[in-house]
Amino acid sequence: MKKILAILALAISGSVFAGSVTIEGQDVSGQGSADQKNFNMTAKQDINKNFAGHVQVSTTQTDGTNAVSTRLEAGVTGSVALFGPVSGYTTVAVGEKFSSAGTGNFAYYSVEPGVTAPIGNTGLTAKVGYRYRTAFEDANVNKDTTQTIRAGLSYAVTKQDSVGVRYDQVRGDVKQNIVAVNYTRSF
Repeated sequence: MKKILAILALAISGSVFAGSVTIEGQDVSGQGSADQKNFNMTAKQDINKNFAGHVQVSTTQTDGTNAVSTRLEAGVTGSVALFGPVSGYTTVAVGEKFSSAGTGNFAYYSVEPGVTAPIGNTGLTAKVGYRYRTAFEDANVNKDTTQTIRAGLSYAVTKQDSVGVRYDQVRGDVKQNIVAVNYTRSF
């Protein structure tokens, strides 16, 4: 627990230099496995007009066993206007998963292409994406290969604050349905 708190404190202190910080809570419904609760924090900074970098700390607790896993991740997102107000994006990230369940720690990577589009002048933005994630090392041992289809909606409360909801359908080594709520503060 001390390690998790130290990592979280480091992430918060590093977020002072971020362009935006997002906190998110997730209710993870296991399909044939235990349910989970997840909390993550992401600091994001624009690199230029088309690229942004992020760092993320994510902690998941499994219902019943109270097993905890933590992911530390860093990535880059490239985005480009496709047509009209619709934009395409691709996120490439690498990370490390740490587990208290004795399953070992391992590195992973993920790739997520998708599209975003504002919904008129309502302050709402829709997002649809697909994420592939797997371990760098033996995927048969680490059991972390997943394919996720996600859809979300965010609302700009002010120029600096937005709230959002998202649904993820995860399939692969685990099968989960995830409902997420988040808040983003831009600086």
